[in-house]
Amino acid sequence: MADCLHMFRGYRVPSATVQAVKQAIIDTQRRVDIKALQGIVLPALVAVDPWPSTSRADAAALAVQSFLFDATQAGLVTRRMNGWKFPYWWRVKAASGAECR
Repeated sequence: MADCLHMFRGYRVPSATVQAVKQAIIDTQRRVDIKALQGIVLPALVAVDPWPSTSRADAAALAVQSFLFDATQAGLVTRRMNGWKFPYWWRVKAASGAECR
């Protein structure tokens, strides 16, 4: 069951990678670098039963969005908009003992 929690369109994200992404979010000072997080997830994806229409890059992007949602629920990041209404993720100023659930 625990493996199913980190399954995105037929690709599984190993637990060590999940922890690495969460730690990268915690270590971020300001704007969260989505491409860097996808770079952590993409090589670690394990193909279990991939959907025919989904690439590894799409699965990595969905995984990162899911991890950012979890970080939002934990109060670590917030979503902002720039002048052209493009969204980006910003690290919330918090105590140094922050933890992502």
